[in-house]
Amino acid sequence: MEMNYFSRFITVLLLLSLFIAAFTGCSGGESDTDVIADTTAARTEETQEETVVNWASAGLPAADYEGRAFNMLYSGTIVEGQTWRFIDVEQLTGEILNDAIFRRNSKIEEIYNIGIASIYSGSFQNDLKKSVGAADMAYDTAFGPANTLLSLAQTGHLTDWNELPYIDTEAQWWDKSVIRGLTIDGKLHMCTGDISPLTNIRVYSLVFNKDLCRDLSLDLPYQYVLDGDWTIDVFSQYIANVNRDVNGDGIMDYEDVWGYFSQDGNTYMMYFSGGGRITELNSEGLPELVFNNDKYINLAVKALEVSFDKNKTLMANAYVSRNGGQWSAASAWFAAGGSLMRSSVFEPVPRDYRAMDTEFGILPYPKLDENQETYYTLPEITSMMFCVPMTADTEYTGIILESLAAESVSSVTHAFYEVSLKGKTVRDDESEAMLDIIFGNKVFDIGYFLNLAAFNDTLTGLELKSSVDVASKYSSITEKAQKQLNDFIEKYSALE
Repeated sequence: MEMNYFSRFITVLLLLSLFIAAFTGCSGGESDTDVIADTTAARTEETQEETVVNWASAGLPAADYEGRAFNMLYSGTIVEGQTWRFIDVEQLTGEILNDAIFRRNSKIEEIYNIGIASIYSGSFQNDLKKSVGAADMAYDTAFGPANTLLSLAQTGHLTDWNELPYIDTEAQWWDKSVIRGLTIDGKLHMCTGDISPLTNIRVYSLVFNKDLCRDLSLDLPYQYVLDGDWTIDVFSQYIANVNRDVNGDGIMDYEDVWGYFSQDGNTYMMYFSGGGRITELNSEGLPELVFNNDKYINLAVKALEVSFDKNKTLMANAYVSRNGGQWSAASAWFAAGGSLMRSSVFEPVPRDYRAMDTEFGILPYPKLDENQETYYTLPEITSMMFCVPMTADTEYTGIILESLAAESVSSVTHAFYEVSLKGKTVRDDESEAMLDIIFGNKVFDIGYFLNLAAFNDTLTGLELKSSVDVASKYSSITEKAQKQLNDFIEKYSALE
């Protein structure tokens, strides 16, 4: 059954790719047509036994480490039932992603005669610092938030990923969005990819209610995306004229129907998806401030106007608070027909919606305009990445990480992406194609992960005040942001 479904999906995706090619011109960068076509070609190859991507196809050497432990320090704790957060599991359970992780790890353990173990920590940064300071080699790798890892990198606690033996950053199992965005001064101190789906599950995206679309006589919005026309203006028009005072009390609130159900911070999510940036890497590979210009100011204003438009948009935060802080309550509200569109991280899709009857579809956040070459997806500031402590045995860590990552392509990624999401949770072929776009173009902006001058809070503050005074706010934080960035560059450039 799985192979039949997968073959059907490949056929649909190939047809979509041909359709897009007929209507979309080529540009200088990697367009979404390219992303879908490239992904289709790669997956078509992977269905052929001789081209399956795994440890064997990577050409890595086997070795006998005589029962040595491979210890992975993990920031935080695991939530039961959310298998996409796991990098190690204890046993087979019959749940497809759990079993894929178990089999992957077991295979690499057998090849290298090692024992993989996760060590969960509520004081991740301190534990890693103490270990490096003591040179006790307690951890072979660590899995922690990107913003925390940037702090650890500039204090010299992490190894440059490019110096790890056996690691091939050109290989398909390492996320190229991470490598492009977080390689600073030629150094890369964190990475992820097929080895863990957790970064993909915590990116911002849109979900829409198909039943409401039909009730409102709206075409499903997929074609806007495929044609490259899914812009902030088109999105804003799509969610217009939806608000309805269901109980007739003259007050629009959570008892009524809305065009857009979002959350505090929607402005900066839309800002980055519209091509906005805090920093960009210059020709020397160092970040420089770019946010305080007319284009990005106007983009922020446009995003703000969507965020506090009471004729369209309702924020979820107060509703979540009154329901014990449980974001699953927001999922249930949306699924019950509360709004046409909802924005959030992607995680509610596999976590909440798979048990609900609502017909829904998935979309990327919108572009600024049609001239934007591709759709961009913002990950959480706490996106989880792998790093290697400065005192680790790089030969050992390098070969095990590369082996786990390579083996994940045909095991963990297949289970998460092709089956756990596409086969069970996402309920139409068009949404499946949207995932390629959402996951394929993530934004890793140094200024965002450093949170220079509390940039995100600045936009959210304007959002909460229903203010579009972006130019003044940007001017007021530029000097502080530049000082923080200069300090970061000085420390980073001093690393050997």
